[in-house]
Amino acid sequence: MDGQVRLHVYVAATAVVAAGLVLWALPQVAPLQVLAVVLAVMIAEHFATVMRDKVAVSLTNVVALVAIVIGGPALAVVGALGAIPVYACRSKSPMRVTSTVFNSSMLPVSAAAGGLTYQLLLAQLGGLFPDWRSLLAITAAAAIYSVVNLGLVAGVVSLATGDSFFDAFRTIGPALAMQILYVGIAVLTVVVIDRASLWALLLMAVPALIARYGLRAFQELDEEYERLVSGFVKAIEIKDLYTRGHSERVSQLSVHVAEELGVGYEERRITKYAALLHDVGKVGVPLCIINKPGPLDDDEFAKMQEHPTIGVEILHDIDFLEPAIDIVRYHHERLDGRGYPHGVDEEHLSRLVRIVTAVDAFDAMTSTRSYRRALSVEEAIAELERCSGPQFDAEVVAALTACVRRLDWQPTVDFASEAALHGAEIPNAPVGELRRSRGALPSRRERRADASSARGNGSWGTS
Repeated sequence: MDGQVRLHVYVAATAVVAAGLVLWALPQVAPLQVLAVVLAVMIAEHFATVMRDKVAVSLTNVVALVAIVIGGPALAVVGALGAIPVYACRSKSPMRVTSTVFNSSMLPVSAAAGGLTYQLLLAQLGGLFPDWRSLLAITAAAAIYSVVNLGLVAGVVSLATGDSFFDAFRTIGPALAMQILYVGIAVLTVVVIDRASLWALLLMAVPALIARYGLRAFQELDEEYERLVSGFVKAIEIKDLYTRGHSERVSQLSVHVAEELGVGYEERRITKYAALLHDVGKVGVPLCIINKPGPLDDDEFAKMQEHPTIGVEILHDIDFLEPAIDIVRYHHERLDGRGYPHGVDEEHLSRLVRIVTAVDAFDAMTSTRSYRRALSVEEAIAELERCSGPQFDAEVVAALTACVRRLDWQPTVDFASEAALHGAEIPNAPVGELRRSRGALPSRRERRADASSARGNGSWGTS
Protein backbone atom coordinates (compact mmCIF):
# COMPACT_ATOMS: atom_id res chain seq x y z
CA MET A 1 0.00 0.00 0.00
CA ASP A 2 1.30 3.46 -0.94
CA GLY A 3 2.54 5.67 1.92
CA GLN A 4 -0.01 8.41 1.25
CA VAL A 5 -2.82 5.84 1.15
CA ARG A 6 -1.68 4.37 4.49
CA LEU A 7 -1.58 7.86 5.96
CA HIS A 8 -5.13 8.65 4.88
CA VAL A 9 -6.40 5.27 6.10
CA TYR A 10 -4.75 5.93 9.49
CA VAL A 11 -6.33 9.39 9.75
CA ALA A 12 -9.72 8.06 8.67
CA ALA A 13 -9.57 5.26 11.24
CA THR A 14 -8.70 7.74 14.00
CA ALA A 15 -11.61 9.95 12.92
CA VAL A 16 -14.06 7.01 12.95
CA VAL A 17 -13.01 6.05 16.48
CA ALA A 18 -13.32 9.68 17.63
CA ALA A 19 -16.78 10.03 16.05
CA GLY A 20 -17.93 6.87 17.79
CA LEU A 21 -16.69 8.14 21.15
CA VAL A 22 -18.45 11.49 20.68
CA LEU A 23 -21.75 9.75 19.83
CA TRP A 24 -21.33 7.58 22.96
CA ALA A 25 -20.56 10.61 25.15
CA LEU A 26 -23.15 13.15 23.99
CA PRO A 27 -26.17 11.74 25.89
CA GLN A 28 -24.20 11.70 29.14
CA VAL A 29 -23.16 15.34 29.44
CA ALA A 30 -24.78 18.55 30.71
CA PRO A 31 -24.94 21.36 28.10
CA LEU A 32 -23.52 24.08 30.38
CA GLN A 33 -20.56 21.93 31.40
CA VAL A 34 -19.89 21.09 27.76
CA LEU A 35 -19.98 24.77 26.82
CA ALA A 36 -17.48 25.64 29.56
CA VAL A 37 -15.06 22.86 28.57
CA VAL A 38 -15.38 23.62 24.84
CA LEU A 39 -14.52 27.28 25.47
CA ALA A 40 -11.59 26.30 27.73
CA VAL A 41 -10.23 23.95 25.02
CA MET A 42 -10.56 26.67 22.38
CA ILE A 43 -8.62 29.11 24.57
CA ALA A 44 -5.93 26.55 25.40
CA GLU A 45 -5.43 25.64 21.74
CA HIS A 46 -5.51 29.26 20.59
CA PHE A 47 -2.62 30.07 22.93
CA ALA A 48 -0.65 26.94 22.04
CA THR A 49 3.11 27.41 21.87
CA VAL A 50 4.69 26.42 18.56
CA MET A 51 7.73 24.34 19.36
CA ARG A 52 10.51 22.83 17.24
CA ASP A 53 9.54 21.85 13.70
CA LYS A 54 6.17 23.64 13.97
CA VAL A 55 4.80 21.25 16.60
CA ALA A 56 2.21 23.10 18.71
CA VAL A 57 2.05 22.32 22.45
CA SER A 58 -0.94 23.53 24.48
CA LEU A 59 -2.51 23.14 27.91
CA THR A 60 -5.49 21.25 26.48
CA ASN A 61 -4.46 18.18 28.47
CA VAL A 62 -4.98 20.21 31.67
CA VAL A 63 -8.51 21.10 30.54
CA ALA A 64 -9.16 17.42 29.70
CA LEU A 65 -8.01 16.28 33.14
CA VAL A 66 -10.23 18.83 34.85
CA ALA A 67 -13.19 17.67 32.73
CA ILE A 68 -12.44 14.03 33.60
CA VAL A 69 -12.54 14.73 37.34
CA ILE A 70 -15.66 16.92 37.18
CA GLY A 71 -17.77 15.11 34.59
CA GLY A 72 -16.04 11.88 33.69
CA PRO A 73 -14.60 10.78 30.34
CA ALA A 74 -17.78 11.75 28.46
CA LEU A 75 -17.35 15.45 29.31
CA ALA A 76 -13.69 15.36 28.30
CA VAL A 77 -14.50 13.65 24.98
CA VAL A 78 -17.21 16.11 23.94
CA GLY A 79 -15.28 19.11 25.25
CA ALA A 80 -12.33 18.19 23.02
CA LEU A 81 -14.44 19.25 20.02
CA GLY A 82 -13.60 22.85 20.95
CA ALA A 83 -10.25 22.40 19.20
CA ILE A 84 -11.82 21.92 15.75
CA PRO A 85 -12.27 25.61 14.79
CA VAL A 86 -8.79 26.46 16.06
CA TYR A 87 -7.17 23.67 14.05
CA ALA A 88 -9.19 24.58 10.96
CA CYS A 89 -8.02 28.21 11.12
CA ARG A 90 -4.42 27.40 12.06
CA SER A 91 -3.61 24.86 9.37
CA LYS A 92 -1.94 26.34 6.26
CA SER A 93 -0.49 23.12 4.81
CA PRO A 94 -1.54 21.65 1.45
CA MET A 95 -3.05 18.76 3.46
CA ARG A 96 -5.17 21.14 5.51
CA VAL A 97 -8.26 18.92 5.66
CA THR A 98 -6.28 15.81 6.61
CA SER A 99 -4.33 17.73 9.25
CA THR A 100 -7.48 19.26 10.78
CA VAL A 101 -9.33 15.93 10.83
CA PHE A 102 -6.44 14.12 12.48
CA ASN A 103 -5.68 16.78 15.10
CA SER A 104 -9.36 17.13 15.97
CA SER A 105 -9.81 13.35 16.23
CA MET A 106 -6.85 12.48 18.40
CA LEU A 107 -8.03 14.66 21.30
CA PRO A 108 -11.34 12.80 21.93
CA VAL A 109 -9.49 9.45 21.65
CA SER A 110 -6.82 10.59 24.15
CA ALA A 111 -9.45 12.04 26.48
CA ALA A 112 -11.45 8.79 26.43
CA ALA A 113 -8.33 6.73 27.22
CA GLY A 114 -7.36 9.01 30.13
CA GLY A 115 -10.93 9.28 31.43
CA LEU A 116 -11.61 5.55 31.41
CA THR A 117 -8.29 4.96 33.17
CA TYR A 118 -9.31 7.41 35.90
CA GLN A 119 -12.74 5.81 36.33
CA LEU A 120 -11.43 2.25 36.45
CA LEU A 121 -8.65 3.04 38.95
CA LEU A 122 -10.97 5.06 41.16
CA ALA A 123 -13.47 2.20 41.18
CA GLN A 124 -10.74 -0.28 42.11
CA LEU A 125 -9.09 1.89 44.76
CA GLY A 126 -12.31 3.26 46.20
CA GLY A 127 -11.00 6.79 46.69
CA LEU A 128 -12.74 10.16 46.62
CA PHE A 129 -11.24 13.33 45.20
CA PRO A 130 -8.91 14.79 46.44
CA ASP A 131 -7.49 11.93 48.59
CA TRP A 132 -4.24 10.20 47.65
CA ARG A 133 -5.99 7.40 45.75
CA SER A 134 -7.77 9.87 43.48
CA LEU A 135 -4.52 11.75 42.94
CA LEU A 136 -2.87 8.48 41.94
CA ALA A 137 -5.74 7.81 39.54
CA ILE A 138 -5.55 11.27 37.93
CA THR A 139 -1.77 10.95 37.54
CA ALA A 140 -2.24 7.60 35.79
CA ALA A 141 -4.95 9.19 33.62
CA ALA A 142 -2.55 11.98 32.64
CA ALA A 143 0.11 9.44 31.70
CA ILE A 144 -2.29 7.38 29.57
CA TYR A 145 -3.73 10.53 27.93
CA SER A 146 -0.22 11.67 27.00
CA VAL A 147 0.97 8.25 25.79
CA VAL A 148 -2.09 7.81 23.56
CA ASN A 149 -1.86 11.41 22.30
CA LEU A 150 1.85 11.22 21.49
CA GLY A 151 1.49 7.69 20.14
CA LEU A 152 -1.13 8.86 17.65
CA VAL A 153 1.14 11.76 16.62
CA ALA A 154 4.13 9.41 16.28
CA GLY A 155 2.05 7.17 14.05
CA VAL A 156 1.13 9.95 11.65
CA VAL A 157 4.72 11.30 11.64
CA SER A 158 6.03 7.81 10.88
CA LEU A 159 3.65 7.38 7.96
CA ALA A 160 4.31 10.88 6.62
CA THR A 161 8.13 10.76 6.82
CA GLY A 162 8.99 7.08 6.58
CA ASP A 163 10.68 7.11 10.00
CA SER A 164 10.08 4.13 12.25
CA PHE A 165 7.32 4.57 14.82
CA PHE A 166 9.78 4.29 17.71
CA ASP A 167 12.12 6.92 16.23
CA ALA A 168 9.17 9.28 15.84
CA PHE A 169 7.92 8.58 19.37
CA ARG A 170 11.40 9.04 20.83
CA THR A 171 11.61 12.44 19.13
CA ILE A 172 8.42 13.76 20.73
CA GLY A 173 8.71 11.65 23.89
CA PRO A 174 10.21 14.41 26.08
CA ALA A 175 6.82 16.17 25.92
CA LEU A 176 5.36 13.19 27.81
CA ALA A 177 7.01 14.04 31.12
CA MET A 178 6.12 17.70 30.66
CA GLN A 179 2.43 16.91 30.18
CA ILE A 180 2.27 14.58 33.19
CA LEU A 181 3.68 17.37 35.37
CA TYR A 182 0.63 19.47 34.47
CA VAL A 183 -1.43 17.21 36.74
CA GLY A 184 -0.75 19.67 39.54
CA ILE A 185 -2.43 22.51 37.67
CA ALA A 186 -5.43 20.30 36.91
CA VAL A 187 -5.82 19.22 40.53
CA LEU A 188 -5.60 22.81 41.79
CA THR A 189 -8.23 23.87 39.26
CA VAL A 190 -10.65 21.16 40.37
CA VAL A 191 -10.12 22.04 44.04
CA VAL A 192 -10.84 25.70 43.31
CA ILE A 193 -14.00 24.82 41.37
CA ASP A 194 -15.16 22.48 44.14
CA ARG A 195 -14.27 24.53 47.20
CA ALA A 196 -14.20 28.18 46.18
CA SER A 197 -16.14 30.65 44.07
CA LEU A 198 -15.95 30.64 40.29
CA TRP A 199 -14.12 33.99 40.50
CA ALA A 200 -11.28 32.14 42.18
CA LEU A 201 -10.72 30.37 38.87
CA LEU A 202 -9.04 33.56 37.70
CA LEU A 203 -6.21 32.68 40.08
CA MET A 204 -5.57 29.54 38.03
CA ALA A 205 -4.42 31.78 35.20
CA VAL A 206 -1.18 32.28 37.15
CA PRO A 207 0.16 28.67 37.05
CA ALA A 208 -1.23 28.28 33.54
CA LEU A 209 0.67 31.34 32.35
CA ILE A 210 3.81 30.12 34.13
CA ALA A 211 3.53 26.78 32.32
CA ARG A 212 3.05 28.53 28.99
CA TYR A 213 5.98 30.83 29.72
CA GLY A 214 8.14 27.74 30.37
CA LEU A 215 7.17 26.28 27.00
CA ARG A 216 7.86 29.57 25.27
CA ALA A 217 11.23 29.93 26.99
CA PHE A 218 12.19 26.45 25.75
CA GLN A 219 11.24 27.43 22.20
CA GLU A 220 13.14 30.72 22.42
CA LEU A 221 16.22 28.82 23.56
CA ASP A 222 15.86 26.56 20.52
CA GLU A 223 15.59 29.63 18.30
CA GLU A 224 18.72 31.07 19.91
CA TYR A 225 20.56 27.86 18.98
CA GLU A 226 19.46 28.34 15.37
CA ARG A 227 20.63 31.95 15.38
CA LEU A 228 23.98 30.94 16.90
CA VAL A 229 24.58 28.40 14.16
CA SER A 230 23.53 30.91 11.49
CA GLY A 231 25.96 33.43 12.97
CA PHE A 232 28.84 30.97 12.67
CA VAL A 233 27.94 30.27 9.05
CA LYS A 234 27.82 33.96 8.20
CA ALA A 235 31.22 34.45 9.82
CA ILE A 236 32.66 31.73 7.59
CA GLU A 237 31.11 33.04 4.41
CA ILE A 238 32.05 36.67 5.01
CA LYS A 239 35.66 35.54 5.24
CA ASP A 240 35.60 32.98 2.43
CA LEU A 241 34.60 34.58 -0.87
CA TYR A 242 34.76 31.30 -2.75
CA THR A 243 32.27 29.12 -0.89
CA ARG A 244 29.22 31.26 -0.10
CA GLY A 245 26.14 29.08 0.13
CA HIS A 246 28.30 25.94 0.40
CA SER A 247 27.46 25.21 4.03
CA GLU A 248 23.71 25.58 3.47
CA ARG A 249 23.81 23.30 0.43
CA VAL A 250 25.84 20.67 2.26
CA SER A 251 23.42 20.83 5.19
CA GLN A 252 20.32 20.58 3.00
CA LEU A 253 21.60 17.68 0.92
CA SER A 254 23.08 15.86 3.94
CA VAL A 255 19.65 15.80 5.58
CA HIS A 256 18.12 14.38 2.38
CA VAL A 257 20.79 11.66 2.25
CA ALA A 258 20.25 10.86 5.92
CA GLU A 259 16.52 10.47 5.25
CA GLU A 260 17.30 8.21 2.29
CA LEU A 261 19.37 6.01 4.61
CA GLY A 262 16.63 5.85 7.24
CA VAL A 263 18.46 7.94 9.83
CA GLY A 264 16.21 8.96 12.75
CA TYR A 265 14.95 12.48 13.39
CA GLU A 266 17.40 13.49 16.14
CA GLU A 267 20.40 12.28 14.15
CA ARG A 268 19.14 14.17 11.11
CA ARG A 269 18.92 17.28 13.26
CA ILE A 270 22.53 16.76 14.40
CA THR A 271 23.52 16.27 10.76
CA LYS A 272 21.85 19.55 9.81
CA TYR A 273 23.79 21.54 12.45
CA ALA A 274 27.09 19.75 11.87
CA ALA A 275 26.95 20.17 8.11
CA LEU A 276 26.27 23.89 8.51
CA LEU A 277 29.28 24.18 10.83
CA HIS A 278 31.73 21.71 9.27
CA ASP A 279 33.98 24.52 7.98
CA VAL A 280 33.71 26.83 11.00
CA GLY A 281 37.43 26.30 11.69
CA LYS A 282 38.26 28.36 8.62
CA VAL A 283 37.75 31.46 10.72
CA GLY A 284 41.14 30.55 12.23
CA VAL A 285 42.89 30.26 8.87
CA PRO A 286 44.64 33.43 7.59
CA LEU A 287 42.55 35.44 5.12
CA CYS A 288 45.37 35.52 2.59
CA ILE A 289 45.19 31.71 2.39
CA ILE A 290 41.41 31.48 2.40
CA ASN A 291 41.00 33.89 -0.52
CA LYS A 292 44.17 33.14 -2.48
CA PRO A 293 43.06 32.77 -6.13
CA GLY A 294 46.01 30.61 -7.19
CA PRO A 295 47.51 27.33 -5.95
CA LEU A 296 48.55 27.06 -2.31
CA ASP A 297 52.18 26.27 -1.46
CA ASP A 298 53.02 23.48 0.99
CA ASP A 299 52.98 25.70 4.07
CA GLU A 300 49.67 27.28 3.10
CA PHE A 301 48.22 23.87 2.37
CA ALA A 302 49.31 22.60 5.79
CA LYS A 303 47.72 25.63 7.44
CA MET A 304 44.44 25.01 5.59
CA GLN A 305 44.48 21.41 6.85
CA GLU A 306 44.22 22.70 10.42
CA HIS A 307 40.66 23.98 10.01
CA PRO A 308 38.89 20.80 11.30
CA THR A 309 40.92 20.95 14.51
CA ILE A 310 40.29 24.68 14.89
CA GLY A 311 36.57 24.04 14.36
CA VAL A 312 36.51 21.50 17.20
CA GLU A 313 38.27 23.99 19.50
CA ILE A 314 35.65 26.64 18.68
CA LEU A 315 32.65 24.37 19.28
CA HIS A 316 33.73 22.01 22.08
CA ASP A 317 32.36 24.16 24.93
CA ILE A 318 28.90 24.57 23.37
CA ASP A 319 26.86 21.79 24.96
CA PHE A 320 24.05 21.50 22.42
CA LEU A 321 26.61 21.12 19.60
CA GLU A 322 28.54 18.34 21.34
CA PRO A 323 26.93 15.55 19.22
CA ALA A 324 28.07 17.37 16.08
CA ILE A 325 31.73 17.64 17.08
CA ASP A 326 32.90 14.40 15.43
CA ILE A 327 31.48 15.49 12.08
CA VAL A 328 33.47 18.74 12.27
CA ARG A 329 36.56 16.85 13.47
CA TYR A 330 36.52 14.08 10.85
CA HIS A 331 34.91 15.54 7.72
CA HIS A 332 38.22 15.35 5.80
CA GLU A 333 39.11 11.83 6.91
CA ARG A 334 38.97 8.75 4.68
CA LEU A 335 37.79 5.20 5.25
CA ASP A 336 41.29 3.87 4.54
CA GLY A 337 42.84 6.10 7.24
CA ARG A 338 44.76 8.30 4.78
CA GLY A 339 42.80 11.51 5.30
CA TYR A 340 43.58 14.44 7.57
CA PRO A 341 44.14 15.86 10.14
CA HIS A 342 44.03 12.71 12.34
CA GLY A 343 44.44 9.92 9.80
CA VAL A 344 41.75 7.75 11.42
CA ASP A 345 40.13 4.87 9.56
CA GLU A 346 36.54 3.73 9.11
CA GLU A 347 36.19 2.43 12.68
CA HIS A 348 36.18 6.05 13.89
CA LEU A 349 33.91 7.42 11.18
CA SER A 350 30.21 7.26 12.03
CA ARG A 351 27.50 7.10 9.40
CA LEU A 352 26.79 10.81 9.92
CA VAL A 353 30.46 11.68 9.34
CA ARG A 354 30.45 9.61 6.15
CA ILE A 355 27.30 11.37 4.91
CA VAL A 356 28.69 14.89 5.39
CA THR A 357 32.09 13.90 3.95
CA ALA A 358 30.53 12.64 0.71
CA VAL A 359 28.09 15.54 0.37
CA ASP A 360 30.87 18.04 1.12
CA ALA A 361 32.96 16.60 -1.72
CA PHE A 362 29.97 16.48 -4.08
CA ASP A 363 29.14 20.15 -3.51
CA ALA A 364 32.81 21.11 -3.96
CA MET A 365 32.86 19.40 -7.35
CA THR A 366 29.51 20.83 -8.53
CA SER A 367 30.24 24.43 -7.51
CA THR A 368 32.05 27.01 -9.61
CA ARG A 369 35.17 28.35 -7.91
CA SER A 370 37.66 30.98 -8.98
CA TYR A 371 40.03 28.30 -10.32
CA ARG A 372 37.52 26.15 -12.29
CA ARG A 373 33.92 25.89 -13.34
CA ALA A 374 31.49 23.47 -11.75
CA LEU A 375 31.47 19.86 -12.87
CA SER A 376 28.19 18.31 -13.93
CA VAL A 377 26.22 16.25 -11.44
CA GLU A 378 26.95 13.05 -13.35
CA GLU A 379 30.69 13.77 -13.47
CA ALA A 380 30.70 14.36 -9.72
CA ILE A 381 28.74 11.15 -9.10
CA ALA A 382 31.19 9.23 -11.26
CA GLU A 383 34.10 10.57 -9.21
CA LEU A 384 32.41 9.67 -5.92
CA GLU A 385 31.75 6.16 -7.20
CA ARG A 386 35.34 5.83 -8.33
CA CYS A 387 36.57 6.82 -4.89
CA SER A 388 34.08 4.62 -3.02
CA GLY A 389 35.81 2.20 -0.69
CA PRO A 390 39.11 3.93 0.04
CA GLN A 391 37.62 7.38 0.56
CA PHE A 392 33.79 7.34 0.56
CA ASP A 393 31.22 4.92 1.90
CA ALA A 394 29.58 3.11 -1.03
CA GLU A 395 26.16 2.98 0.64
CA VAL A 396 26.27 6.72 1.29
CA VAL A 397 27.32 7.43 -2.29
CA ALA A 398 24.40 5.33 -3.57
CA ALA A 399 21.98 7.23 -1.32
CA LEU A 400 23.48 10.56 -2.41
CA THR A 401 23.12 9.56 -6.05
CA ALA A 402 19.46 8.65 -5.52
CA CYS A 403 18.79 11.96 -3.78
CA VAL A 404 20.39 14.28 -6.34
CA ARG A 405 18.60 12.52 -9.17
CA ARG A 406 15.25 12.59 -7.39
CA LEU A 407 15.68 16.26 -6.45
CA ASP A 408 17.03 17.14 -9.92
CA TRP A 409 20.00 18.77 -8.16
CA GLN A 410 21.78 21.35 -10.30
CA PRO A 411 25.41 22.51 -10.17
CA THR A 412 26.12 25.94 -8.68
CA VAL A 413 27.47 27.55 -11.84
CA ASP A 414 27.64 31.18 -10.70
CA PHE A 415 30.79 32.15 -8.85
CA ALA A 416 30.02 33.66 -5.45
CA SER A 417 32.31 36.67 -5.90
CA GLU A 418 32.82 37.66 -9.52
CA ALA A 419 34.33 40.97 -8.40
CA ALA A 420 37.25 39.12 -6.83
CA LEU A 421 38.28 37.83 -10.27
CA HIS A 422 38.97 41.34 -11.61
CA GLY A 423 37.65 40.34 -15.03
CA ALA A 424 39.61 37.08 -15.31
CA GLU A 425 37.96 34.09 -16.99
CA ILE A 426 37.14 31.01 -14.94
CA PRO A 427 38.56 27.92 -16.69
CA ASN A 428 36.62 24.72 -17.24
CA ALA A 429 37.65 21.76 -15.09
CA PRO A 430 40.30 19.79 -17.02
CA VAL A 431 39.52 16.18 -17.80
CA GLY A 432 42.50 15.05 -15.75
CA GLU A 433 41.09 16.73 -12.66
CA LEU A 434 38.73 13.83 -12.10
CA ARG A 435 41.64 11.37 -12.00
CA ARG A 436 44.40 13.40 -10.44
CA SER A 437 43.27 12.71 -6.86
CA ARG A 438 43.38 8.91 -7.10
CA GLY A 439 44.82 7.50 -3.87
CA ALA A 440 45.12 9.34 -0.57
CA LEU A 441 47.17 12.39 0.21
CA PRO A 442 48.68 13.60 -3.08
CA SER A 443 52.34 14.15 -3.71
CA ARG A 444 53.91 17.52 -3.05
CA ARG A 445 53.86 18.31 -6.79
CA GLU A 446 50.20 17.28 -7.09
CA ARG A 447 49.34 19.24 -3.96
CA ARG A 448 50.70 22.45 -5.39
CA ALA A 449 48.72 21.86 -8.58
CA ASP A 450 45.53 20.79 -6.84
CA ALA A 451 45.60 22.82 -3.64
CA SER A 452 43.34 25.58 -4.85
CA SER A 453 40.80 23.15 -6.30
CA ALA A 454 40.79 20.86 -3.28
CA ARG A 455 41.15 23.83 -0.92
CA GLY A 456 42.64 21.76 1.83
CA ASN A 457 41.35 18.25 1.03
CA GLY A 458 43.89 15.51 0.45
CA SER A 459 41.69 14.09 -2.32
CA TRP A 460 38.16 15.14 -3.20
CA GLY A 461 36.44 17.55 -0.89
CA THR A 462 36.00 21.19 -0.20
CA SER A 463 37.70 23.71 1.98
